[in-house]
Amino acid sequence: MTESTLSNSYLTEHQGYSQLTQIRVPLAEAGEAFTMRDASGKIPIILVPAQPNRVRNELVLTALIIIFGGVALGLIFDRAVLISLALPIGLLLLVLGVYRAFIVRIPEGAKALLTRGGRYVRTVGAGTHLLAPWYVISHLVTEREIPFDVPVVNSPTKDNVRVNVDTLFTFRINEPYQFVYRISASDFDQVFQAVCQDTLRSFVRSVTSDEVMDLKRLDMKDILVGLNEEVAPYGVEVMKNSITFAQPPAEFMQSQEARQLAILQQKEQQEKQALAIRRQRDADELAHQRVLGQVEREKEALEVEYQKAEARQRLVEIEAVTEAMRLTRMEERIEQFPKATEWEVELAYLEVARALAGNTRAMLQIGQASEISQAFLVRDILRQEMADGEITQATPKPINLDAAGSDGTTTGPEV
Repeated sequence: MTESTLSNSYLTEHQGYSQLTQIRVPLAEAGEAFTMRDASGKIPIILVPAQPNRVRNELVLTALIIIFGGVALGLIFDRAVLISLALPIGLLLLVLGVYRAFIVRIPEGAKALLTRGGRYVRTVGAGTHLLAPWYVISHLVTEREIPFDVPVVNSPTKDNVRVNVDTLFTFRINEPYQFVYRISASDFDQVFQAVCQDTLRSFVRSVTSDEVMDLKRLDMKDILVGLNEEVAPYGVEVMKNSITFAQPPAEFMQSQEARQLAILQQKEQQEKQALAIRRQRDADELAHQRVLGQVEREKEALEVEYQKAEARQRLVEIEAVTEAMRLTRMEERIEQFPKATEWEVELAYLEVARALAGNTRAMLQIGQASEISQAFLVRDILRQEMADGEITQATPKPINLDAAGSDGTTTGPEV
């Protein structure tokens, strides 16, 4: 059997089950009787003494027999010794039988109701009391807190779902007189069961089926207030309550579980979709960052190239300016020193001639045939200077190798 089936069976069996009772036991056994359930499992909350009269009748009767028997035998047989023995023994037994009637012991955790002539006198608590024999203990009422189980089966909720609820109430009898003389234990069992079930059904009607599983954590002080108003005329106070079982039917639980499972699956699917979207967004963002990085790098490369171009342009401009300045200074120097310029030109020709003289395979292109002799003369002079290891100090005659025609180019024999 499933847990739900067992719970429903338990609630059904305990619905209308009597839990409270009163028993009749000797006063001496009252302390133990309050702590034990009877054969049917009921809790005794009221004890009725089996012998309300506390006088030990057997002792008193024995004492009277001994006294009257001893006196009669003494008179018949004229034996004073029998009378003298019977009187002390009889009086002693009589005192013992009557003396025990003055001592009353009430067990711990109980209160006793005293009556005289069948009328209630007062209530005494636990302990040893000296009472006259004409005060009779009619009832003993427990002072302990009494547990009381109240099952509710198929109670509708706010959304009209049938639920089963089992609640354990704890109450205490504060006014034993009102409880004993207004209602019996078995009657109070039925009344309290009905009041608790009606209160619980009203409470269950105010909650939804989703809140039923959380009834154990809900504040139920209002229930106790309503119950105490109902049981106050009986001298009873409800101390606390505890919901031990609260559950809708098995079919509803299965549907709820399927619903919760579907919600969880849907939530899991949404989380997966959100994760996929987040991953795609991260990938797009990363690709975007890569593109931006590439653009930034290309931009930086273009800036570097632009800076290099600007640098080259500035360098060309500077070179142009420098060349212009150099040419300007050269023009100014030529104008100031024309002879020096001619000398530099002739020196350049001389350097070229030296190079040609050192290279026998070199080819010289001259302008006119009359200059061949002049070229050979220059060659011989250079060779002589190189043989002597010194250069002559004479100024050589300029050789105009380009003095041909107007086009600036001439052809001649190769040297």
